[in-house]
Order: sequence, then structure tokens, then C-alpha cells
Amino acid sequence: MPTPHHVTMQDVAQAAGVHQTTVSLALRNDPRLPEKTRQKIQALADKLGYRPDPMLAALNFYRASRHAVKAPPTMAFLFNLSNASELADKYPLKLFLEGARAQATQLGYHLDEFYVGHSAEAGRQTQRILQARGITGVILAAFVDLTMEFHLDWAQLSAVAIESHQLRLSLHTVSTNQEAVTREAIRKLYGLGYRRIGLATNHDEDIYLKNAYLAGYYVERSLWPDLVALPPLIFRGHRSAEIAHEIGPWIKAHQFDVIICNWNSIPTALEQAGVNIPRDLVVASLDVPPDSNGAIAGMRQNHHVVGERAVEQLASLMRSHVRGLVAVPNTTLIDGEWTDPQGILRRPTKRRAPARKAG
Repeated sequence: MPTPHHVTMQDVAQAAGVHQTTVSLALRNDPRLPEKTRQKIQALADKLGYRPDPMLAALNFYRASRHAVKAPPTMAFLFNLSNASELADKYPLKLFLEGARAQATQLGYHLDEFYVGHSAEAGRQTQRILQARGITGVILAAFVDLTMEFHLDWAQLSAVAIESHQLRLSLHTVSTNQEAVTREAIRKLYGLGYRRIGLATNHDEDIYLKNAYLAGYYVERSLWPDLVALPPLIFRGHRSAEIAHEIGPWIKAHQFDVIICNWNSIPTALEQAGVNIPRDLVVASLDVPPDSNGAIAGMRQNHHVVGERAVEQLASLMRSHVRGLVAVPNTTLIDGEWTDPQGILRRPTKRRAPARKAG
């Protein structure tokens, strides 16, 4: 019985009446070819039954990796910040960048960060820069909700998002698993003997993160019958004084043992509201900063790993020449880990109830 003929790139080139190089460019969706030409050749290749040879692709990648590349392909790491100085106090973004840059180097890519701002023209301006530099791979690095829309010519790009859920873009996404982080914090605190656990989280961030902290709180709380059902606080303020104004009445209405929150300004807000830490209650962070030196306990989010995974996914798309928005995007969730080296949260003590206002 004759062996079935394996359709090659040369077969597609002969059928299309073009050079094999043109077919290669079309199948890689290379923007140097007109879109109609690419679509026509791609449709013909599909009709003929052409399928890329994974062993050959692996061999080509191996050969390429054996030789020094004078100009490695560049990935663009996009922040919706105005400039690098705005990055200084945003340690999650800094760790995303560190992880991404280290992994890009490991995989043979160069990574450049871009500060695109958050104006209505940000996308168009960025597109012009990317085209001028020949960059076809981008990572949207945790765009905050100052940017609700961001438009690029996605058909020309391989793209991955870190969080940035409010943009509602059909892209593969990498994110910290905030729901799992919250649940793990409650499990740890429950195991330590805490039964009156409160959650405080910011309203805008809760929406931006698809209610992940709130969902984790309700799900885990429902699993422990003796865990007291206390209402979470969804505060709208951003500065400590604003948060203190909202958190004070909430604390006075309930006798909490411990508060969990991803904002590390909460202890300051509590003290401004007249709450003594740790006499009245203690605070467990859902995002322990890297430079806390054990002074803050709770869950440490693996922001560095989030950056690594984003680059890994983008590299896969770029090597496969997959561009554009995707029909069925996936989300990769990165878990956190508990840290309390100084034993700040080891044992709950009997605390006095915060004084209630008269009247």
C-alpha cells in the first residue's frame, strides 16, 4: 500500500504559483505580505492538507539556539503609566517586569518596557512605535483601571495580558490567583485558632480583579461552620485617611480578631481610626511586600513567576506565528504562599472589643 504523500510547503508554493519563501511568510502571518495574500495562501494550504512538521520546527529552533543571534527578537512590555518614575512604589509591577526580563533572556529574547500612558490615543501611538521597531510580541502589564480601552492592530501582533481584565480583550492572560490566595489565608488563620476573620478590599480593585478576593472570602468562609459570618468591607477610598473614615465604623460594629486585606496601608488606616494593633486586632496581608523583612505576615503573591509565565506564553505564540485575538483564551493562575517568619499571627489572644460610639 503506497505511503500517503505528506503535503510540503513547496507543494503549496507550486499550487499558489509563488515562491516557497512567500508561503513561509504567509503561514507565519508575516505583516510584510498583504493580508489578502496571506489569507489566500493560508486557505490554499488548509485545502491541500498542509500541516507543519513539529519535529522539523523543533530542529529549526534547536539550530537557531546553537548560534549567537546578533539581534534577538524583541518583546514589548507595556505599562499604562506615564513614565518609569511611576513604577517606583508599585512593587507588583516591578516584580512582573523582573520575572519577565529574566525569562525573556533565558529564552533568547530581548524585552523592552514601554510607558504608554492612559490617554485615548495611547494605543495608536504605541502601534506606530511597535511597527517602526518591527516588534510583533507584546505583554500588557497589569493595566490599571485608568485605562478602560486599549486598541492595537491585534492581527499584526502576538499578545498576552497580565491581569488587565477591565480591557475585555480576548487574549491569553496570566494572573495571581487572588481567590486562592484569600482562601489559603483564611485556612491558615483558621488553623491558628482565629474565628472572627474580616476582609477589607477596595471597590475599584475588586471589580478590576473580577471580585476574586471577595469570592475567595465567601467560598472559604462557607466551609467552616464555626467561622463567624462577618460582612466584608468594600471601601472606596484610596488614601489612608479616606480608608480610616470607612473602616472605623465597620470595626466598631464587629468584634474582629484579624483583618485580611491586599492593601498594606490598612494598618495605618486602622490606627488613624483609633484601632490599636495588635491589642484590638491583628492584620494579615494578602500581598506581603518583598522588603517587609518579616514585619508583615500573610500571603506572599508570586509576582515574579507571573512575569515569567507571561513571557513563556508569548514566546510560544511568537514561535508558532500565532497573532491576533483568540477565540477561546486561557487564563493561567499563579498561587501564593503563606509567610510569617516572626510568628506575628501564630496565636490569637483575647482582645478587648473596640469601643462603640455612644448613642
